[in-house]
Amino acid sequence: MLKCLRFTPTQTRYFYKSSILSKKKPSKGSSKNKKDETTNGASDEEEVILIDVKQYVNEANDRYSQTLELLKKRLNEAKQGKTNPQIFDQLKFPNGSVFTEMASTSARGKNSLLVTVFDPKETKNVISLIMGANLNLNPERIPNNEQQLKIALPPPTKESRLELAKSLKQITEDFKNSISFKYSLGFIRRDILNKMKSFNKKENEVTKVLKTLENTHKDYVNKLQDQLKQAEKSVMN
Repeated sequence: MLKCLRFTPTQTRYFYKSSILSKKKPSKGSSKNKKDETTNGASDEEEVILIDVKQYVNEANDRYSQTLELLKKRLNEAKQGKTNPQIFDQLKFPNGSVFTEMASTSARGKNSLLVTVFDPKETKNVISLIMGANLNLNPERIPNNEQQLKIALPPPTKESRLELAKSLKQITEDFKNSISFKYSLGFIRRDILNKMKSFNKKENEVTKVLKTLENTHKDYVNKLQDQLKQAEKSVMN
């Protein structure tokens, strides 16, 4: 626990005890205190602030754990590549509408996707959108059905597997080191250290917490790297 004794206006000292906030003030009615307040323009109020610095370790663990789970989800989505039914979800029509407002996609076996268009009048627009997305996918109308499109998926090649593995590395890199992505380990680490920058780094408890934070960060970097290795192995085999 970090205890901050603040003597207005200049003195600050740190101790480690409990996680409560308390203040000490001169007793009321003291003529000497009133005289001091008149002379100095302020009382000799002693403010005692107690901070549990270990809370930052707990915060780091919670946020890093969330990052790990998000990475797992993102890698699983990316591993599917073109077989992922969500591949079209972020596409936008010229009028600003997104794909999911006009159609839905589902897997049809291992080698094809099925697109269901909500309004048959929009089928042509959906076809144009998919073909214009540079995904090398060609939707074909299902006979006697104006609202469904079948998309045959090309078999994976060595080149496509390598390209997918490359994208997996970039995703993991963003989750490890990006300073603008709020779920990256680097962003979280910097945020927590900024919260502690006013602490006296020579204090034993602060030193211990900072060391623990660094070890925790390295541990999660390794965990993210392990997830990448598993994803790469799955893609390349």
